[in-house]
Amino acid sequence: MESYLNENFGGVKSKNSTEESLERWRKLVGVVKNPKRRFRFTANLSKRSEAAAMKRSNHVRLRPRFTFSIVVGTLLELKLTYPVSSIILSF
Repeated sequence: MESYLNENFGGVKSKNSTEESLERWRKLVGVVKNPKRRFRFTANLSKRSEAAAMKRSNHVRLRPRFTFSIVVGTLLELKLTYPVSSIILSF
């Protein structure tokens, strides 16, 4: 069994592996002795993809849009426009 794993999955690294290769490896070794101990320090692939999706959605949602306008030379108006509301700061 160990030689088969090395031949087919020798390229699977413990760090920075692709999700596809990790999924193939987990399907192959799905029946193991004491899986809680065996997979204790491996990444949870479903949680990893959920976290990446949440990060992408938060990044797009929380990105402020800046608008600068100079009125009468000395007044600077900075307007931050968020999807929920807008804030106007005048100096």
